[in-house]
Amino acid sequence: MRSKFLFLVALGICGVVLLSCATKSTNVFDASFYNTPSPIPSGAPGTIIRSETMNAPFPESQAWRVMYASTGINGEPIVVSGMVFAPTSPPPSGGRPVVSWAHPTTGIEDPCAPSRSPKPYEDVQGLSEFLDLGWVVVATDYQGLGTDGMHPYLVGASEAQGTLDIVRAAHNMSETGASTQYFVFGHSQGGQAALFAGQMASTYAPELQLLGVAAAAPAGLLVPLFRADKDTMAGSVLGSYAVISWSDIFGYDESTVVKSSLSRRVHAVSEKCVVGGSRLSDIELGINDLILKGRMWSADPATTSPWSNQFTINTAGQKPINVPLLITQGTADKIITPSTTAELTATYVDMGNTDAKEQVMDGVDHMKAGKASVPYVVPFFQGLVK
Repeated sequence: MRSKFLFLVALGICGVVLLSCATKSTNVFDASFYNTPSPIPSGAPGTIIRSETMNAPFPESQAWRVMYASTGINGEPIVVSGMVFAPTSPPPSGGRPVVSWAHPTTGIEDPCAPSRSPKPYEDVQGLSEFLDLGWVVVATDYQGLGTDGMHPYLVGASEAQGTLDIVRAAHNMSETGASTQYFVFGHSQGGQAALFAGQMASTYAPELQLLGVAAAAPAGLLVPLFRADKDTMAGSVLGSYAVISWSDIFGYDESTVVKSSLSRRVHAVSEKCVVGGSRLSDIELGINDLILKGRMWSADPATTSPWSNQFTINTAGQKPINVPLLITQGTADKIITPSTTAELTATYVDMGNTDAKEQVMDGVDHMKAGKASVPYVVPFFQGLVK
């Protein structure tokens, strides 16, 4: 009876979540596109390393898969993959504004890269709306997703650099008509990326003109968010991603925070991808995260050195964002606690950003927060175009 129950649970979950499940793909590519050139070209961040056309997401639009030069977490040259979208109509004389979309958690393994997804366009929130305005949309995969190396999960500076450099990449593509004016919009992990991009923009990409930032249910205040989630199913998934990523990148010993008896299951969960995130009501990967729920931690990484260092470094709101900022939050969110989003917004206001505001969305859960934010984000960005 128990084995039959587990099989049915796994079968039901597989039908909506696991990348390994059968899904008809509209995204055909040769995996060699993602091979890192050796040596890595010495071009400036945003230099196009290679590109190829993708199926257009909508009539009168065009799309490219791109690999571009960026900067790693230690300042080293790296390559990052992503997607670029633009209208086919002639651009205006001043060029098109760019929206850089920062995606929510998809996983930490290469197949989890959004540009490799079977349906790569469906979770780029606001894509049709921004293209209808005649704007360019770019969507980074982030460092280590799709390309060589471990993905620095929830490492804000790394996410931000990929998010900013793909704006440069679009500007370097004559086909897009992209101007130097741009916005950043992200959800969940991508909300963290958007906030860090806003904090870093003036120093990391001073030649570009950031006009506004929007963050939907952002992973902002990491310590209270971890403590709220650590004993939930979502917490076991997100925690597994962070443990495996940080132990690989920073050399941390996972046995100092994860029970040795559950290490194998943590590794198994970390190898799965969350796909179609905006269409789910919860994060569920399978039997292992059911078992890990509330059991995986031998110590609190938020207070255990050196793990706690990353919680501190990657908490948003430690530097100002000097452009208008919109943070959206659903009241039914069980992953990003609404009170932490209100606190985060207040932090930016206290730092002097009187243009920072929060939009509360009644009844919206975490997975739907990105899509539900689009009706607020589009007019917010439109009002900032110069």
